[in-house]
Amino acid sequence: MWYIHIQQLNASLSKKTQRRRPNFIMSNSECVVVSFGCNDDGQLGTGAKRRPTLAIDDVSASNFPQQLSNLQDKDVVAVSCGSRHTMALTASGAVYSWGWGSMGQLGHGDLKSINEPQKIDFFEKEGHMVDYISCGGCHSAAVTNDGTLYMWGESHWGQLGLPKEYDAAHESLPVKCPMPEGEADEVIVKVSCGGTHTAALTSLGHVYVWGRGDSGQLGIGSAWLKDPENESLMGASRPHLVKGFDGEKVVQVACGAFHSAAVTEQGHVYIWGKEDYGMLGVGQSSDQQIPKRLDYFDDIPVLCVAVLYFLLVPGIFTC
Repeated sequence: MWYIHIQQLNASLSKKTQRRRPNFIMSNSECVVVSFGCNDDGQLGTGAKRRPTLAIDDVSASNFPQQLSNLQDKDVVAVSCGSRHTMALTASGAVYSWGWGSMGQLGHGDLKSINEPQKIDFFEKEGHMVDYISCGGCHSAAVTNDGTLYMWGESHWGQLGLPKEYDAAHESLPVKCPMPEGEADEVIVKVSCGGTHTAALTSLGHVYVWGRGDSGQLGIGSAWLKDPENESLMGASRPHLVKGFDGEKVVQVACGAFHSAAVTEQGHVYIWGKEDYGMLGVGQSSDQQIPKRLDYFDDIPVLCVAVLYFLLVPGIFTC
């Protein structure tokens, strides 16, 4: 559990919070969702846009937590922030989205941006309850309670992992992402959307990746810098299994802008992707094309890893 003290928000983070860009959304123990930070595209969900509490260089923003009244009675259990859009998941399995929508990343069937939370009707109409959500740079993902993965938003880099018949530059409604046939009863349980790539975690601890890979962020080796199905794509347009975890079961995976990380059942941390400013922590200056174990944490079991620039939560915490 993380404890945070803000003058206008004296609450503990007892539920899930995901941060990516300058906007910050959190839900506290009483399911009150608040937001603050950049609001150029309505990603704070307060109903305001270009009416800043704080203005710096014509940037619309808020430097004080503001409650999202539209979610007040929705029992929000998870929030995910993308580059310029946001999603919230409720206890009943409904998904709400808001912010920049020009790539279809809001999932409402259009390319409009909205400045207040709006339910994604697709899942309710199809009778699906969502268990997990993730926002990426300009794409989004959700895992339903039957282990099915849905993707939508920008697809230029293959980050949606869709078949060839989906050749549009973006998808404005959730589309089922076909996964390679795994072992019996193996289903998707978690997903993480990076800047232009995606990773999914299965119930057996396997990690699948797809999307842009020119910085090694897919973790499947330099041989995959060109997709055999699409030679113009620097990466993989379909999900591929990541190897190199020394046979350990992965329990959590996180994607950043150009790098990725995973935590195993033993509490070991693996990292791969673009090496900039030492963000991988592997003591080298070149990109890491396959997962590399961070020996530093061998005696400090890690439960959770979050990747934008890089954050680790040691085993003395829960999340």
